[in-house]
Amino acid sequence: MQHDLQSLSLPELAEKLEDLDHRRTPVGWTPEDAAVRASIERTIVEMVSAEGAGPSIPCEYDIRFRNKETTVDATVRQIRPGGVVIAVEGTWVKGTHVEMQIRQDASDEHGLRARGIIASVDKGIVIVSVAEQPSEPHERRLHRFLLELVRHRIHN
Repeated sequence: MQHDLQSLSLPELAEKLEDLDHRRTPVGWTPEDAAVRASIERTIVEMVSAEGAGPSIPCEYDIRFRNKETTVDATVRQIRPGGVVIAVEGTWVKGTHVEMQIRQDASDEHGLRARGIIASVDKGIVIVSVAEQPSEPHERRLHRFLLELVRHRIHN
């Protein structure tokens, strides 16, 4: 199963995840569907975390974007192999460690956060590599962050 998923593109994986969401019952997924869902999610995170090329998942999601000196509003434009494409104002430098944050509502103080490193910069667009995560909790936060972006794309 995992090998079959590796041959799919990110958009195809997002479609498979959407199909599974439609099969969810009021009490959750069947054990088989839950296993497939976990495999798809893991494959998406692995593909975005690894260097590579291929089709991207379009996404329009407003986030907070910050480094140690600045916090600004930004918009995720794409999820792609090798990182997350973000539209952001200001001057950003390749190699800078950054944090991306989704606040789902006003009462959500910390939101979903993930860390990355700016891999490239081009006229208001940065590509953030999420390949290097310093610890297991950072990996889990990245996993939740990326899957929220994919789900947002699916439901909008």
